[in-house]
Amino acid sequence: MISPPAAALLRQLAAEGVAGWLAENAASPFSRARLRRLTAKGIFSGLLSAAGTADSVRDACDALLRMYEAGDGDDGLVSAAVDRDTCRAVGRPNLLLRTTPDGPGLRAATSALAAGLGVDIAHVCSLDDCVEAMDAYFTGLERALAAGISLERITAVISVPVGQLDAEVDARLDRLASKKALDHRGTAALAVARLVFRIREQKLGEEWWRVLRAAGARPPRLLWTEPRPHQLTALVGWRTGQAVSVEVLEEATAHGAPNGDTLLKRDAAGRAALAGLDELGIDMAEVSHALEAAHGGAARS
Repeated sequence: MISPPAAALLRQLAAEGVAGWLAENAASPFSRARLRRLTAKGIFSGLLSAAGTADSVRDACDALLRMYEAGDGDDGLVSAAVDRDTCRAVGRPNLLLRTTPDGPGLRAATSALAAGLGVDIAHVCSLDDCVEAMDAYFTGLERALAAGISLERITAVISVPVGQLDAEVDARLDRLASKKALDHRGTAALAVARLVFRIREQKLGEEWWRVLRAAGARPPRLLWTEPRPHQLTALVGWRTGQAVSVEVLEEATAHGAPNGDTLLKRDAAGRAALAGLDELGIDMAEVSHALEAAHGGAARS
């Protein structure tokens, strides 16, 4: 189980619009009973699953299905990296098909959305990735609407690996070994998150989205994955989420409570932070390519 301070931290984040998701370790997957215990009181509201078989994914979905139904489809979601055949075999409405933000992954996401399935476009490492993920969501919803499919329960999540972003950039800063470089450690992920948040807000201000919203569409959730303990309270904003292990959550309690929104209207600070990294020779496009390669994504030109 989790400690009272950890549970309190998740509740404080939820009050700020941040959903707490469990991140599963492939080496020690959660049993259905443990998942039910961890989600029974609504402390966690989603699962980033490491499972790959239809049976194991179905068990995870069943453990969170009651929450999904009680939350009108906004909670109790399970993201799994499975193909469409496995998704059909699982046959649960709270399953999100996890895809990559490269060409094949975006086409798979659009196709799934057009068929009324939820998606998690994962390992979005750059601002261009975010724009393309949002466009894929809009296109998929438009096709679903044209096919007469209700948009009200179609869910999209856009996942950004904030912990890995900082780790990759910090390693490059460490190699520079200057005081100025070291002063910029831990700034990359927050900067990217602030600009990703801004991109989503801009996209949700477009006429295309207003038409979809009128038809029942939901704004996509931004999910920060593999966060470091201090990032849980550093990344706070409306309709976002944190996918954490129990261990990271417990460590995060040492960093205090969240202190309000850190993302809304902070894009100028995000751009300034990335400009500072650029002055030091940190190429964020190269960082993005390195992380995409680490996750098996296609390199971009």
